Parts: sequence; C-alpha cells; structure tokens
Amino acid sequence: MPFSNKKTEVLALLFTSTFLLIGCSKTAENSSEPAPINSTTSAVEVKPTVTTQSTPDWIGEVVNVHNLAAGDCFNHYSWTNDERLVEIDTKVSCEGPHQHEIFSRIEHPAGPGAPWPGDQEMQAFATSVCYDEFLDFVEEIYELSKFKLSFLTPNRTNFEDPKARFRGIHCYVYVQGEELIGTARGSKE
Repeated sequence: MPFSNKKTEVLALLFTSTFLLIGCSKTAENSSEPAPINSTTSAVEVKPTVTTQSTPDWIGEVVNVHNLAAGDCFNHYSWTNDERLVEIDTKVSCEGPHQHEIFSRIEHPAGPGAPWPGDQEMQAFATSVCYDEFLDFVEEIYELSKFKLSFLTPNRTNFEDPKARFRGIHCYVYVQGEELIGTARGSKE
C-alpha cells in the first residue's frame, strides 16, 4: 500500500506540475500582447479658432518702430485677420493723442562681429540704460512717476546681420490704459 500511495502522490505531483507549467506558459505568452482597449472616446486634434477682428482705424504714418528716434511718438495696433495676428505701428505727433513716446535711443556696446549676447543680457542692458535715462527725461524718479517704462530691442537676426547690424535700444514711456497728449519731457509726473 505505501508504494501505491507514493505512486499516486508522484502522479498527482506530475499532473499538477504539468498543469501549472502549461497554465503559466500560456499566461506568459498573453502578457506580451497588448491588452485590447475598449474605449468609447477618441482624441481629435482641434485647431483653436481666433475670431477675425475688423481692421482698426489707425492714426499716423505706418512705420518700422526701429526707425524712430528720441522725441518721436507712436501708436501700436494689433488685430486678427483670418486667424493671423496683424500688428502695425504708426508715427504720430506728440502734440495729439498717442500711446508711446520714445525718450532715448542707445546703441548696444558690442563691438563689430560680436555674437548675440542673448535675450537675458539684452533685456538687462535695456532695463538698466532706460531706467538711468528716465529721471533726466521726466524729471521724476521712476518709482513715483505715473509713467511706465519699456523698450524695444533688436532680435538676434538683426543684431548679427553682417550688413544691417541693428543694435539700437529704444526706451519709451506710456501710461497703462490711457493715451498721452503732449510730451512727457519735464512733466515731473
């Protein structure tokens, strides 16, 4: 009898091992296959729509702002047309309503053939020189003035262009949400 029990145990062990081996190998085969996705949603790429705006009635002569000089006033207009952003700047008299007044134009000190200094250095240089010039123009320190300070800087392409090599910084004043009338020079505001 003990031999017969032993034989039954070996057969049961062999049967169980075979069953597990077949079961595990089947699971291993299926695990490498991607599981089917039963999703009812799908991703669709949608281009954002920009409402076309009518062209504003602008005042003044359309100009390249980098061609303006200290003492010039200008307006900036922007609108969308067929989902494209359109921007123009116009030179206007400082005596009438205007948005911005250029109070200083300074050349970046980089020598001929110098590489683009980078956006951060250009911004830091423009901020420093425009801030320094502000007091002499408005005759009030920036922190107490009603005027905001900003500037135009060249981009890398213009800065490094072998022929044009534009390196001018234009400092200008404006009042947020208001039009200016007359010059800000010596206004002490």
